[in-house]
Amino acid sequence: MPEKLHAILTWANIIGVPTLFAAFCWIVKNIVSFSKQMHILMDAQQKQMRRDLTLDYHKYMEQGYIDDDDLDMWEAAYQAYHALGVNGIMDSRRDNLIRLNSEGGNHGN
Repeated sequence: MPEKLHAILTWANIIGVPTLFAAFCWIVKNIVSFSKQMHILMDAQQKQMRRDLTLDYHKYMEQGYIDDDDLDMWEAAYQAYHALGVNGIMDSRRDNLIRLNSEGGNHGN
């Protein structure tokens, strides 16, 4: 252990503490920037997923039924959307489609 500490201190001496501090600050700044960018991408993806789920929801409600396979695909997309957080009305739409499937039978199978 003392050998590792000695090696670290030797490198710190060679590079210099201000340089190490600057490098640390640069890394933290990039992490924060990356985090903001990820948040923007997640938000955009969630909005796109909500749009797709909503369009499909209205299509199935208008046709009056949803097949098991279509419901499974919608549910998988909903679960991915749900994992991104803040869901609201999509929860009730999910319940409506499940109810529609159980009441409407399997018209396509």
